[in-house]
Amino acid sequence: MVTVKDSWQEAIAPIKALRTEAPTTKTGFIRRALPEIEQALAEGHSLKKVWQRFRDGGELLDVQYKHFCIYVGRVRSRQKRIAAAKSEEVASSGTKLATGKEASTTGVVPHDPLVNWRRVEASRPGFHYRGTEDLEELVYGDKRKRQKPH
Repeated sequence: MVTVKDSWQEAIAPIKALRTEAPTTKTGFIRRALPEIEQALAEGHSLKKVWQRFRDGGELLDVQYKHFCIYVGRVRSRQKRIAAAKSEEVASSGTKLATGKEASTTGVVPHDPLVNWRRVEASRPGFHYRGTEDLEELVYGDKRKRQKPH
């Protein structure tokens, strides 16, 4: 009798076999090699030297240097987006967000839905009266009420 566990193992066996095969796309190749690329860059090698080593290694990655840089940039930005989404998911799952001084040390920033509006408001050119200031403070520069002569 075939159990669910056995049929599951048979179903995912071809997918497990994919992990041992070389990627068929150039982006997939870069994605798989990115940890080694990052390590070489961290040790002081240039991206051009890494590209030259890939070119000397064989036909697995036959691209121009310009395209190699584009592929590496795409994979890096995708990984950053994935990491940001994971950290946002962790933040929204109920963990306490850091505020003030804690945010600078932990890197977790509380969610502010009006951040774009505040940025636009701060960068508007010219004078814009917002109507919330005290008239006495605007006219005289302080909050003291001026005494009117009788």
